[in-house]
Amino acid sequence: MGLTKDDVLRVLSKVMDPELNMSLTELQMVKDVEIQEGSEGQGAIVSITIALTTESCPLTDTITEDVEKALKEMGAASVEVKTTVMTKEELDEVTNIVRKRYGNGSTYSTVSNVPAYGHGDILKIIAVGSGKGGVGKSLVAAMLAIELRRAGFEVGVLDADITGPSIAEALGLAKEPPMAVDKKILPFTTANGIKAISMNLFLDNPEGAIIWRGPLVTKAIQQFYSDVAWGKLHYLVIDLPPGTSDAAITVFQSIPVDGVVVVTSPQHVANMVVSKFINMAKEVKVPVLGLVENMAFVKCPCGDVIYPFGQPKGEEEAKRHGVPFLGRIPIDPDMAEMMDEGVLEAYHSEEFKEVARNVRLQAQLIKPRANIRPDWQLRLDKAGVESETESEETDPGRTGTATPRSS
Repeated sequence: MGLTKDDVLRVLSKVMDPELNMSLTELQMVKDVEIQEGSEGQGAIVSITIALTTESCPLTDTITEDVEKALKEMGAASVEVKTTVMTKEELDEVTNIVRKRYGNGSTYSTVSNVPAYGHGDILKIIAVGSGKGGVGKSLVAAMLAIELRRAGFEVGVLDADITGPSIAEALGLAKEPPMAVDKKILPFTTANGIKAISMNLFLDNPEGAIIWRGPLVTKAIQQFYSDVAWGKLHYLVIDLPPGTSDAAITVFQSIPVDGVVVVTSPQHVANMVVSKFINMAKEVKVPVLGLVENMAFVKCPCGDVIYPFGQPKGEEEAKRHGVPFLGRIPIDPDMAEMMDEGVLEAYHSEEFKEVARNVRLQAQLIKPRANIRPDWQLRLDKAGVESETESEETDPGRTGTATPRSS
């Protein structure tokens, strides 16, 4: 029996709108479905029309790619996705659907009753962690933020590695006098528009040791979330410190994290310790979005592929723990050099692009937090272009030269 319209709608019920985190069918975005049987032995040809909530939607390509991928995985040989814009009546209906789904919001996470500190304008909070240091966790966090920004999303990075911060240097953030508005710290902003906060941005000497006991470290992490004017974000990426002790637990218990990305490398000892981190995440009921295997291989100029730490084991480890495998990242001297020089935003990698796409798709499956505003909207241009919002209120953040806060 050939492909039917019901088959198509069933598959599209699992394809999510990236902003509202509701399915295309639930939002009544699927308008027309046409199916033509392919030649003998070939799949069907599917033509579909998707109604978008706004003209020139920056997420059009993302939605189109997700629809094409879902239908081809179902067996369609060819997929044509057309887009149109909803009428005012259709938009009103979508607004009612969203309000019924999320209600008027609250101040608690649906996952763990973690206070949300009023950040109802942050759509998804993703932590990046590992059971041990040295596996490239901060690199993965930085590149995840960079790739999400390139895809057109508003992104922030919270460097929760208080005693070993590296995000500021990786993203090329120059130290400026801290600024505040309405008793909230303004995050620093990279050249491409990523908002970030890191302890090194507050130190007179970036090489100075931060000799703090646990309570001070945990308080700083909480303040980097609650006392920073993050504004509207699609994604807040948190770079966790290594290990499973106070700092990581503080993030999971005081910040409404939607999911965690776990970073490992091919060595057996790394995978053993990473297992502890995955088990901790499960204990505190934070969804594991998946496993990334860093330093998996080296691409030799001669064309050969070298495995300096042994054959990759990430996919096997992910399967053993019952979590998604997000991808493998190679060792690249150019990437390391650009990170040291603070120009990581200029680095391009198909492997990181695929990891970011997989993370985004896994994050869409997580139930939205109860504190998300039901009328959450944010119109975005591509990275590097100034964003537009539906509100006339200026979105907190800064670029260029900063003016010190008055004492």
